[in-house]
Amino acid sequence: MFARPRQMRARLCSAAVTVLETLLRGIRTHEGAILRTLLTPGEEYAVPVGSPLVLCGVVSGDVGVAGEPLAAGGVAMIQPGATVTVRAGDAGAALLVCGYRSRGGGVRLTSALPSSAVVPPDGEDCIVLLELLDRGCDGPAVVTDRLLDWLLTCTLSAWFAMREPDRPGWFAALADPVVGPALEAMHADPARQWTVAELAARGGSGRAAFAKRFRDLTGSAPLAYLRSWRMTLAAEYLVDPAVTVGAVARRVGYSDAFTFSAAFKRERGVAPSTVRA
Repeated sequence: MFARPRQMRARLCSAAVTVLETLLRGIRTHEGAILRTLLTPGEEYAVPVGSPLVLCGVVSGDVGVAGEPLAAGGVAMIQPGATVTVRAGDAGAALLVCGYRSRGGGVRLTSALPSSAVVPPDGEDCIVLLELLDRGCDGPAVVTDRLLDWLLTCTLSAWFAMREPDRPGWFAALADPVVGPALEAMHADPARQWTVAELAARGGSGRAAFAKRFRDLTGSAPLAYLRSWRMTLAAEYLVDPAVTVGAVARRVGYSDAFTFSAAFKRERGVAPSTVRA
């Protein structure tokens, strides 16, 4: 069983998941809390939704969710406003319910999801994570939180891969051989003063062809996308009162607080001080 994480790491090292993980910066575990629930055969259970995003994972047994069967390793993602009731199968079921809070970059992901989404087991990755969480959910919060973040990454990746016709443009761009490397580079080093030519070179493309392909897939020009991503990160950094506006500006590629504040207000419609208040 514990040989599996090596296989999981190999899958999660792709450029697509690297960028997905950076988009998940705005979604984090809700105070490290996990609710463990055991259901008897045929028992129904209404999943509690007390945070912006809730994952209900099947550790063992099987359940029915919105008319869909869900075996061990499967996960239901639920947002506020959705009432989701699961019904245990003939052997009963063990569930883990965890909540995530969302801010900044997380909105880009949650807005691309339906109010409830059922994700069947994706190989054995999710069941391994669920079992580890089930065994250690009373352990150190720092370990539990990272496992929960990993579970969410796996689940979201599987969901978007399943929904190819409906997935957002930025997700399709992650796997593109020309645009994907540029997205990875921007997310890895958002403060760098990227040029379109440098980003195009990441995917081995000419500048004009790259810019058109980037816009077709993401709906934005490359540098407009970078600016938007910088401000998403800035909004997250500004929540921390210990970090000055000048420090936030430098983190996202601006030399001074004044230039950053003007750019932030143009992009977000409010001053950085408003976000901080």
